[in-house]
Amino acid sequence: MIPVIDFKGPNVLNKIEEAYTSVGFAVFTNCLTSYEQASMESWSKMMKEFFNLPLEKKMQYAYEGVESNVGYTMWLKENVDPNAPKDMKESFNYHNKRTTNWPNEIENFKTTALESVDIADRLTLNILEKFDDILKSGTTLVDAHLSNYSTTRFIHYPAYKGDIEPNQLRIGEHSDYGTITLLWQINDVPGLEVQDRKNNEWHPVPYAKDGVVVNIGDLLQRWTNDYFISTKHRVVNSHIHLPRYSMPHFVDPAEGTIIKNLTDNPDKYEPIESKEYLTWRLAQSY
Repeated sequence: MIPVIDFKGPNVLNKIEEAYTSVGFAVFTNCLTSYEQASMESWSKMMKEFFNLPLEKKMQYAYEGVESNVGYTMWLKENVDPNAPKDMKESFNYHNKRTTNWPNEIENFKTTALESVDIADRLTLNILEKFDDILKSGTTLVDAHLSNYSTTRFIHYPAYKGDIEPNQLRIGEHSDYGTITLLWQINDVPGLEVQDRKNNEWHPVPYAKDGVVVNIGDLLQRWTNDYFISTKHRVVNSHIHLPRYSMPHFVDPAEGTIIKNLTDNPDKYEPIESKEYLTWRLAQSY
């Protein structure tokens, strides 16, 4: 169901177009250098150290609100599905310019965090360049993200054996808000599922070592007039007895970007400013 695509393989543009006009998700392999991969592995170890800190230490870096969208969010404090109970996770959001309160308990934390953002931003532009080719949109998408309002998040789903409310998940079903999301599945613990828009069935996202999951966000669906589709996904409780880690990089364009129909087809949506849309969506989750 969810294709695995060699980012440097043959017919890559055709495979990407098929993936994002049908399911909205794909797993890319062969998309990072060995140096970048090693850096991401070092960052993963640091983030695990951060989550192992006492809660009072982590709360010194608490989430600062939807305007900046950075900081630590503790267990059961967010629900991405506003109609469901709180998500069973903790997370740390960061950005290379908006984050000013960096944890100092772990050596080289800030330096490695900033490098992870650089890696994610470079891969983002490589992906958006391919999207511009497919959409015949010149350099529109790339140009809108040379300076961006993206947010990187590290998520820890602790192993759990306690009570679970009805409809409570590790992360409730939702679609992402922005342009695209890059997701590193840090360890091979199942749970991430995508909903098939045709029959509403749920399908697991495969784990690929050194792979990056990439999905379309609601903003890009609007931008492409529903040509690329943003799909609901969730993290279910099938392996809740095991800890799970992931790192999504939520890609949003520069503040002030007006999102309007890139295609020649009649508009399905009114133009909207990207930051205004993001803030509106975030306010529903906290």
